[in-house]
Amino acid sequence: MGNTQEREKHYWGYRIDVKNPDFFFKELEQGRLRQGWGYAENQKLPETEDSGARKNLSMYEKVKKGDILLIPRLPDWGSVAIVEATEDWDDKEKGYKFEIDNEKKDYGHIFPAKYIGCFNRHGKDVSGNIQSTLKARNRFWDINRFSEDIEKIMGNLEGNRESTSVIENIKNIVSEKVKSSFDLKECCDKIVDEYNQKFVASQWEEVLKDILEKIYPEYKIEKKGGSKEEEHGTDVLVNVPGISRSYNIAIQVKNYTGNISDNKIAEIIKQINKAGDNEDEEEESKLIEKILVITPAKKEENPKLIEECKKEDIKVIFSEELEKLILRSIIESIDLKEIFDEMLQE
Repeated sequence: MGNTQEREKHYWGYRIDVKNPDFFFKELEQGRLRQGWGYAENQKLPETEDSGARKNLSMYEKVKKGDILLIPRLPDWGSVAIVEATEDWDDKEKGYKFEIDNEKKDYGHIFPAKYIGCFNRHGKDVSGNIQSTLKARNRFWDINRFSEDIEKIMGNLEGNRESTSVIENIKNIVSEKVKSSFDLKECCDKIVDEYNQKFVASQWEEVLKDILEKIYPEYKIEKKGGSKEEEHGTDVLVNVPGISRSYNIAIQVKNYTGNISDNKIAEIIKQINKAGDNEDEEEESKLIEKILVITPAKKEENPKLIEECKKEDIKVIFSEELEKLILRSIIESIDLKEIFDEMLQE
């Protein structure tokens, strides 16, 4: 007889696309926990080579039957869903499956799970540890060290639990109404349109540098474009500190519209591939990623560009993903109190 000892339950953080909470919750109620980066058949796990979809491999490999996941912003903005894995997610028969939603045209990754309940992220029984880890921006992360805090919250879901306090309800109502009144996508669309009208190609390098500095103040971000940019293939260089060395992310910015021609694609790839050409293993910094930012051309107009860049392990960011970065930089930089004070005085 083999060892039949059961694996200890583990705890995980898990994020969804917060633009579609109703869709995710309805699916979860049917035992299907969806995840993004699933809009093409070649993104099916575990064999996918798609760099975005591969970020889901860790959850596919690590989550086992009985594990608990906390999912922020589900079923509503102020709540955190508690979910239990009902099978090993890497089980070939009962675990993960890939089915792109016909309406959303995305979210093809499906993991077997059941909804346990939810709690208010600012509730009186929610520890500082849990509140802190829920701020993580990861798609999936280990929260096993907070198991006791999570079990306490789950215990409070059982029986005749005391109703949510007035203060917690106020926070929920305010956050929900602000979210529903403020169309983030429309706001970002307008900002990007203005940027495209006012900034020429070379100025986008400075725009991107400014965006990244606001989001990642702990990183060193340099504008490298200019007369010698053809030689090193980098417009913006992001330097991420490490333990024994630092790591570089090379970004190339191109201001193109419509479908990008085959000749242009070849030029772009040749240029960005120059990043790290002269790198030595003994150097203090190592190139770990190459990113191509395209403005204002659309993803759906450029499948050939995406395909060719994928072959060279180059990540492509189009306007939709750029809008998310812009929004994050705005949130980090503007004084919301000042804006609301001005509105109240009008």
